[in-house]
Amino acid sequence: MRNKKFSHLIVLFLSIFVILFLLSSCAGIRDESQGFDDTFGGENLDDIDDQVLSDLDASSDEAEVLRLLGITEEDSQTMAQSEASESTTNVPTRETDISSQVENLEEEAKNKDVELSNLKAELAERDRRIQELQNELSNPRTSLSSGAPPGSFQAKYEDALTTYRNRSYKQAIQKFEDLLAVNANNSLVDNCQYWKGECYYALGDYNQAILEFQKVFTFSNSNKLDSAQLKLGLCYLRLGNRERARSEFEKLVSNYPDSEYISRAQTYLSRL
Repeated sequence: MRNKKFSHLIVLFLSIFVILFLLSSCAGIRDESQGFDDTFGGENLDDIDDQVLSDLDASSDEAEVLRLLGITEEDSQTMAQSEASESTTNVPTRETDISSQVENLEEEAKNKDVELSNLKAELAERDRRIQELQNELSNPRTSLSSGAPPGSFQAKYEDALTTYRNRSYKQAIQKFEDLLAVNANNSLVDNCQYWKGECYYALGDYNQAILEFQKVFTFSNSNKLDSAQLKLGLCYLRLGNRERARSEFEKLVSNYPDSEYISRAQTYLSRL
């Protein structure tokens, strides 16, 4: 019995010794491992681990966002290449846009110049018509002061001109037509025909005005031939037929060299 107890004590003692030896060995290995882990290439491994974990977190977050958006890695690469391509071609595109804008501004400036020229021409034409009307009214053969009786052709002609001057163009047309129908042999019928054309011109009916002005030339001795020729050119100019307008102005210059409208016709020709 005593020998058995002694044997148990020896086994227990050996067991404790082995356990202590193992604990001592593990502590040594941990110390060496701690020394190796703490320093590597002069850097703290804890810092390196933190950076690696941070990069992994960022990478995983970005990948997760792309996954939620339904964008694959290939799509991401394609987008990156597209952005790079746009950055290289953006400068030429901007230069093209600026060039196009400059061209548009130049075209607008030209159009404004044309509009300004047209307005000046229109004002000059109105002045001409006013002056012509004043001359018409002061002409002894057309003036009521010459003693023309009321109701006569001359008095009705004067009334039609006054209606035109008041811008009642449709009423004036009717009055001139009545005069043309009453007496086609009167010395004022060519004037009636001319002013009828002026009424249509004032109304903006340039095609009809052309027909009326052309009829003036049926009166070979009319004092309105050069006026009608000028108006033909202006009608075609208003209709946008620049070639025909040029032809009519050239006829005025060649056929009526003594006309008071020569300089005006030449001005229009210089703009065509």
